[in-house]
Amino acid sequence: MIQTTLTLALSAAVGYLLYRKHVPAGMLIGAVIASAVLTAAFHAGHIPDAAKNIAQVIAGTFIGCSARREDFHQLRTFWKPVLMITFSLLVVNMAIGFLLCLTGYSDLLTCLVCAIPGGIAETTLIASDFGADPSKVLLVHFCRLIVGLMVFPLVVERFTPPMRETASDKQDGCGEVPDPRRNTLRLLAALAVAALCAWGGSLLHIPAAPVLCSLLSTFLLNISGFPIRFPQWLRRVAQILSGAYIGCLLDPSRFGSPVTVLWAILITTVVLLANAAVFGRWMEKLFGVPLREGMLMLTPAGASDMALISADIGVSSPRLILVQIYRLIIATAIFPQICLLINGLFS
Repeated sequence: MIQTTLTLALSAAVGYLLYRKHVPAGMLIGAVIASAVLTAAFHAGHIPDAAKNIAQVIAGTFIGCSARREDFHQLRTFWKPVLMITFSLLVVNMAIGFLLCLTGYSDLLTCLVCAIPGGIAETTLIASDFGADPSKVLLVHFCRLIVGLMVFPLVVERFTPPMRETASDKQDGCGEVPDPRRNTLRLLAALAVAALCAWGGSLLHIPAAPVLCSLLSTFLLNISGFPIRFPQWLRRVAQILSGAYIGCLLDPSRFGSPVTVLWAILITTVVLLANAAVFGRWMEKLFGVPLREGMLMLTPAGASDMALISADIGVSSPRLILVQIYRLIIATAIFPQICLLINGLFS
């Protein structure tokens, strides 16, 4: 209990400090750094799995209530970029997987799972379910997360033009709810439903159940006429919990050969950043998608991680939220099955 309290307190303090210094995704990055140092250097970091599940439920609720029914009208003219995004993510999954395998990082299935475009928590759990090496998957996705949260936002913010904010983008949450008391009751109801669905999904052994089931349940509530204004402070809580949990997963003793690890980090980082830049530019030229928005759709970080910080770097596009929902679904339901199929063919 003392270790958990210390980890959360230090994570919140460092996260708030970076947030006040206007570091992009400062709350989440600070929490990751604080808990990682506490764990690796002093062996004192600890966050129970319940905190991870709470953070995932909050993240899923946030994503689900961020998309509005009217946003789907944009998909009538946006299906071609979605197909390009799917193709690019699949190419990256195969490229990173085979390159890591060729360098001797691990077996093919583990390397393919390392390249799944999902979040660190759900992908590590999928690795365990499939018989892959969870520790090596965790390492690659930890590096992806750090690149996605610390490097990628800075690159996007510095080298892409700001997006023009629309009226729908200015709305916080998933609709205007003028009565604060009514909104609080709706938010509590949505969180309760999301938690129950996440618990049920975990009992059914659904991969990434906490975030996926909470997302889908809140999303259905939202489009059925149950609008909720999601408070910013609750998103900050999810950032601290997620960051603290991820930082505690860092265990250098499980990483293997330093040379192989460095190659794995280099390959993953270069391929992911090149993919975001190339396909982001293509979407801008072919379909008129703003470069900043297109690159964030192809972020190295997982969909649930990116959804929590996209507003921190000046992006609150409804299309981006919908693409993150789509990415989360295919990363947990489709891409793992493709990895199993490819592994079976080449094995």
